[in-house]
Amino acid sequence: MLDQIAKRLTAADLKANLDDIQGGLLTEYDTLACRYVFYRIDDPAKGRAWLRELVDDVTSCKGYAEGAAPNGTLNIAISVWGLKALGLSDCVVGSFPHAFCQGMRARAAALGDVGPSAPENWEGKLGSEEIHVLVALSHASPKACGEQHTWLSSVTEQIGGVAEVHMIPAEVIFDQRAGCPSAHFGYADPISQPAIEGFEEQARPGDGAIGPDGRWRPIKPGEFLLGYENELGERTETPGPPGLCDNGTFIVFRKAHQDVAGFHDYLKQGAMALWGQDDHDHQELMAAKIVGRWRSGCPLALSPERDDPAIAADPERVNDFDYADDPEGTKCPLGAHLRRANPRATKLTTTTDINRKRMLRRGLEYGPPLPVGAPDDGVDRGQAGLFVVADIELQFEFIQAQWICKGDFIGLPTDEKDPLIGPNRGEGQFTVPGADMPFLFDLRQFVTTKGGEYFFVPGLRALRGIADGSF
Repeated sequence: MLDQIAKRLTAADLKANLDDIQGGLLTEYDTLACRYVFYRIDDPAKGRAWLRELVDDVTSCKGYAEGAAPNGTLNIAISVWGLKALGLSDCVVGSFPHAFCQGMRARAAALGDVGPSAPENWEGKLGSEEIHVLVALSHASPKACGEQHTWLSSVTEQIGGVAEVHMIPAEVIFDQRAGCPSAHFGYADPISQPAIEGFEEQARPGDGAIGPDGRWRPIKPGEFLLGYENELGERTETPGPPGLCDNGTFIVFRKAHQDVAGFHDYLKQGAMALWGQDDHDHQELMAAKIVGRWRSGCPLALSPERDDPAIAADPERVNDFDYADDPEGTKCPLGAHLRRANPRATKLTTTTDINRKRMLRRGLEYGPPLPVGAPDDGVDRGQAGLFVVADIELQFEFIQAQWICKGDFIGLPTDEKDPLIGPNRGEGQFTVPGADMPFLFDLRQFVTTKGGEYFFVPGLRALRGIADGSF
């Protein structure tokens, strides 16, 4: 394992390596509940023994890809502090990317994590040097997930030298009107994920990149996995000695509190400011302009005047658009959340390879849903989000700092931020072409960061090597 010659793996190699790639990365689990459990390693030898006890239970991509999904899953990710705590050499740890080695807390200001989202307000020691290992458990129900967590706690206690620091229970929530999986803000979710070359079984029009012939094509696997060919035709860098990072990747973990009551309340205010009417239809239009999709999932780019559930229900149509016919944002505002996160064919003010700015979005909602029309109940709810990237700085940090927290990249005022997840703090601006009064200047902050960290997700062979002290 350790003496293999580094080579560029291509899409043709992907399926042969699915048994070495951890599950939940290339494809999302269809389990309904998850627990994200964070651990601190106090003794390197016992920490490695703990990993040896767990590694045979780690779920790979292979079962899900072949339709033999287990009822429960277990996956492991390790922070830079965890690599050190497990006894990896300074030389090996130092070979990892700078952003990963610094950790999210040190990068917070550039990410827009200021004010209420600043690290001093983060909870559960997230972002601290005590967060070493993330174990993600998922199962068919919260009860079964709790039983899985109890088993994990017993293994941890028996071995010793490892302590649970924080835990976030999360689960799929269902829209109270349509009954489909949704986010707390009431939008159908998930809808769009990048299609990966060599793993295209679930790909739909619009999920990848637009080729020279105008057709959609999948993204090279090296944008999401280390050691594979990326969009430049190069081998994505693999830190450390041979064998440590092939079939591995990085995940960005973010716990994001969502002000659901505040969001619903603002829809009335925003609709009145833009169109002089705050009836239900105009509130729903306001909601669609903020996100770029109607709550059903139907994109504004395909149906700008009214929701079209038929488009939302059609996998061949729901994501098949590119904004090329909407350069001014009359259909979908240039600054809408969806368009910022993936500008597609939108003309940008700076030369950017948007195919290298894609992320696989994972994670589930935490906290109970707030009933439609209910006032704020003071309960913490939001999303435990995970973003799979091969390059933290090039992908996640670039999108967060340049596309979420600024507007000039797309021809908007520099200080115009994402209207849904940006740090607007009551003074946010949002441009809505075509509205009677097309500018808002009082956007509230609907999402507040509660903590986060960068993690390395090793392949299964590498995880065994870490557990055995090979690195």
